[in-house]
Amino acid sequence: MPGFISPERATELRELLSRFECQDPWKPERGLFRLEHAPEGTHVADIPETPTIKALHDIAFDERLLNLAARYFGCRPYVDSIQTWWSVSGNSEPEEAENFHRDNDSIRFLKFFLYLTDVGEENGPHRFVKGSHVEAKALARRRLTDAEVEEAFGADRILSMTGRAGDGFMEDTFGVHKGQLPRAGTRLLYQVRYSTMPTVFRSRILVRGPQPPLAAGADSLLHARR
Repeated sequence: MPGFISPERATELRELLSRFECQDPWKPERGLFRLEHAPEGTHVADIPETPTIKALHDIAFDERLLNLAARYFGCRPYVDSIQTWWSVSGNSEPEEAENFHRDNDSIRFLKFFLYLTDVGEENGPHRFVKGSHVEAKALARRRLTDAEVEEAFGADRILSMTGRAGDGFMEDTFGVHKGQLPRAGTRLLYQVRYSTMPTVFRSRILVRGPQPPLAAGADSLLHARR
């Protein structure tokens, strides 16, 4: 989905998100920190306050995305969660989701990804094995090496999702994928999870207040029930 939002809008959201403190999801004992003060060895700087930001709700409930999810599922979707995180360069070896893997979030689910920074080959592009979401290969619930994935599917099927700030894509992440270890810069990524039932990863911070107008096309798990 090239140009899902304009570069100007992507810049506005990037500047907004830059104001929030981050947390390393793999090393939560490090506490909260500003991106510019990320501890040495940080790979991912997650922004915990993401579910509270109305501007990000408007994207999650975009009619184009709700329609795609409903058509894929054959039923009304849940908006299960939204997340944003920075991928930080300066590390020599991949960590956790920087290795190939399959997601097992729910019975059926989709994720929408939106780049809020330009992402070239050196900036940690998302990689996905084309067609792997419907193939019974590499089903182990663990991180997979590049060599294992190439042997199972062939290197020619590994897509590298480079793009400009504002570009997006929708993906069934039961398929084999990873966020490539960035070699330069920082990558800011926005993610929405759509599902047919609440997942174990649903947003823990619930927002009080009215749902976005387009939420008529989905059930929100971001908002507290009245």
